[in-house]
Amino acid sequence: MSDAQKRDIYDKYGEEGLKEGAGAGEADMFDLLMGGGRRGGPKGKKKTKSVLHNLKVTLEDIYVGKNKYLEISRYRICVSCKGSGSKDPNANTKCSGCGGKGQKMVVRQMGNAILQQTVSCNDCKGEGYVIKEKDKCKECKGQKSSQEKKTLEVHIDKGAPDAKRYVFSGESDEFPEYEAGDVVVEIQVEKHKKFIRKGADIVYNADITLVEALCGFELLFEHLDKRKIVIKSKPGEVTKPGELKTVKELGMPFFEAPYKYGNLFINFEFVFPKQVDQKQAKILMEVGKYF
Repeated sequence: MSDAQKRDIYDKYGEEGLKEGAGAGEADMFDLLMGGGRRGGPKGKKKTKSVLHNLKVTLEDIYVGKNKYLEISRYRICVSCKGSGSKDPNANTKCSGCGGKGQKMVVRQMGNAILQQTVSCNDCKGEGYVIKEKDKCKECKGQKSSQEKKTLEVHIDKGAPDAKRYVFSGESDEFPEYEAGDVVVEIQVEKHKKFIRKGADIVYNADITLVEALCGFELLFEHLDKRKIVIKSKPGEVTKPGELKTVKELGMPFFEAPYKYGNLFINFEFVFPKQVDQKQAKILMEVGKYF
């Protein structure tokens, strides 16, 4: 939306997968149509604006595939007045400013010349009618459409890329003589504490001590699907700084080919002791003679 405040209202979130994207509040209905206007179905009906919502997902959601839920607010044609905007179907709604034409002639003088120009009527915003305050529908307040909430079910594909968009046709705002636009849901993958995603590959950051680096290690950690994974070094193997260990086909599922997996890379981060006393230093110096 062109109004930043109204856009912010659309982008609110709730908790635990139930996200809230409120509608346009008390916005004028004219605002909901701006930016739409494209042709819709075979009858050439115009569409209201499509609306973009952001949905936060975890790396675990992407790994296993999951259904998430997004609660939105949108406008639908008012049931009470059937989209007329008036509580009295016989009320006179013709705009007095333009006589119901939606346009009016204005005369402007530029120098010695007098120009006549046809412009959209400001009183009715080009619609040709104005509903008087006393005649407005109590439900929609004369706007012809009223707000309602709906919860959309978003199926997150396995291996879906960040910023992947899901389109829900016809779920945006509805207005008489307009086809409802679309709701577009864009996922945002949250940063993980231990795993870093690199396409279909993932990197796991593991802490090991100097003793483990020299004498061997055994890592036990939980994968993104809750599996317990054990990684062991080979007998006599020394782990060097900056070295990555590769575990094939234990990475992320490929998008649109979830039966294939990328690789898992173990990135070792060495944990140094905070201090070494004289006795320990002497022992280390003695051991160091053998290397």
